[in-house]
Amino acid sequence: MKNFKKIWQLLSKKQQRSMLVLFIFMLVGMGLETLGIGLIVPAMILMMQSDLATKFPEVQPLLDVIGNPTQEKLIILSMLLLLSVYVIKTFFLAFLFWKQTSFASLVTIDLSQRLFTIYLHQPYSFHLQRNSAQLIHNITALVGQTAKSFTLSLLLLSEIMVLLGVSILLFMVEPIGTLAVLLIFGAVAWLFSLMSRNRILEWGSTYNHHEGLRLQRIQEGLGGAKDVKILGRESSFLKQYLYHNKSSNEALKYQTVLQSMPRLLFELMAVLSLASIVFVMLVQDKTVEIIIPTLGLFAAAAFRMMPSINRILGAVQGIRFSLPMVEKLYEEFNTTQLQNNFSSDKAMEFKEVVKINDISYKYPSSDTWALEKISCRVAQGAFVGFIGSSGAGKSTLVDIILGLLQPLKGSISIDGINMLESIRSWQNEVGYVPQSIFLTDDTLMRNIAFGIPNNKIDKKMVWKALESAQLKEFVEELPEGLDTVVGERGVRLSGGQRQRIGIARALYHDPSVLVLDEATSSLDTATEKGVMDAVRDLKGKKTLIIITHRLSTVEGCDYLYRLEKGKIVDEGKAVDVIEDILQ
Repeated sequence: MKNFKKIWQLLSKKQQRSMLVLFIFMLVGMGLETLGIGLIVPAMILMMQSDLATKFPEVQPLLDVIGNPTQEKLIILSMLLLLSVYVIKTFFLAFLFWKQTSFASLVTIDLSQRLFTIYLHQPYSFHLQRNSAQLIHNITALVGQTAKSFTLSLLLLSEIMVLLGVSILLFMVEPIGTLAVLLIFGAVAWLFSLMSRNRILEWGSTYNHHEGLRLQRIQEGLGGAKDVKILGRESSFLKQYLYHNKSSNEALKYQTVLQSMPRLLFELMAVLSLASIVFVMLVQDKTVEIIIPTLGLFAAAAFRMMPSINRILGAVQGIRFSLPMVEKLYEEFNTTQLQNNFSSDKAMEFKEVVKINDISYKYPSSDTWALEKISCRVAQGAFVGFIGSSGAGKSTLVDIILGLLQPLKGSISIDGINMLESIRSWQNEVGYVPQSIFLTDDTLMRNIAFGIPNNKIDKKMVWKALESAQLKEFVEELPEGLDTVVGERGVRLSGGQRQRIGIARALYHDPSVLVLDEATSSLDTATEKGVMDAVRDLKGKKTLIIITHRLSTVEGCDYLYRLEKGKIVDEGKAVDVIEDILQ
């Protein structure tokens, strides 16, 4: 019951109301199923009794209403009635199945969208601690299995209601025989469920664990295909993938095999039950005229109930198999709350100075300060550099300046306004060029106007950004121009071209500040010079902040800060700081 409560809580209010409507539809379906089976006994009696009024005087008023028809006409009327009920039942149950399937589909879409929204709105520190493959697994496989548990829950509820309705009907006709059958089936189902429940939960946990790691190995192997091939590590990645692939599919195999077992078991139980009913009625000295219609009713009920019992057990097993995934998804929704860090309380337009006031920061998984008591300033229109060796804290500092990380101590103000009060507005003022440019397997235009729908892309702004990044002539010479597809991660471009596209992307929305984080560190000297020429050409037009460990990159800076072990150890004009470093 606790697990069903968690499944219920994952639904939105609107979906909960929809599920209640489905429950009402299922009640109607149960009534039609029971009515369809219940009409079999009267139909068989009509076929066997030539003088219905004599044997059953209570039906005489009904016969008078319909004009006392002959037995042949009664049989025709009963068959038409039976056919009408089954036609209505068939169409209604088809409609109910469509509604249930539509509901499950909407739940899948909604859960996946909600979880993706939550992940995308998390602070940058969240993504530093979580593996992207696991997050993808949660959004896809975890949601898929949880949605499947919704479908199985609806199926379970529907089939239990049908089973209950038919059981009540059978109990009214033959209470002792029905009780014996229910006891036999109930005992067998209970024992089967008891023996298999722990194994199914274990298989579900195993499947969830290895399925997430299987996706991670795929992402790592394909994402690092170049390194994998150069180093000859194909066999290592394939071996790891095989282990998780085999483990997840074996868990799924065991669960699938177990689901097929009840059908074979209950077919035997059905024959045993019919034999038991005949024996019970013979002991009660019932006539053949009573035994045959009753046996026909039980046979028709068995024909309908057998699939129901199989589906109920299958649904129970499927829900148990999905419970570890439901638990995990429930935990994700309740521990990972939607962060409203994309709203802006104050409008901001950078005109004067960015002041970094005595900030300190350390990562959640570390006891060491990545930055400690950092104070500096960047005036509007200046070209400021931050230099230091690997691990000096440069990238952490730039992430704080960008508003991706929040300092644990100190503050950052833009023209006197605390940046934390208006992060989104500040980020709109900033263009960012990282060391590794993320490019999608799409056109140049869509990579520059990153994340903007086609119908909202301003081509004039795209060409202006390309011109500023000194890439306009290159694009104009391409056969397909802006519609040139760059390939996954920009594999069809050189390193310098990728960096220039990164600069063009950063400049597309015409920011007042351009931040370059080790943007040329992976380039050769000649390519770096070309990229830096494009950057220096922006001097005076934009406020430039550059993070690097190369002295050649910061030669054109107005002011330079040198970091070591999370602290500023030197600052001043670029020529002076560079001279101090070289001494």
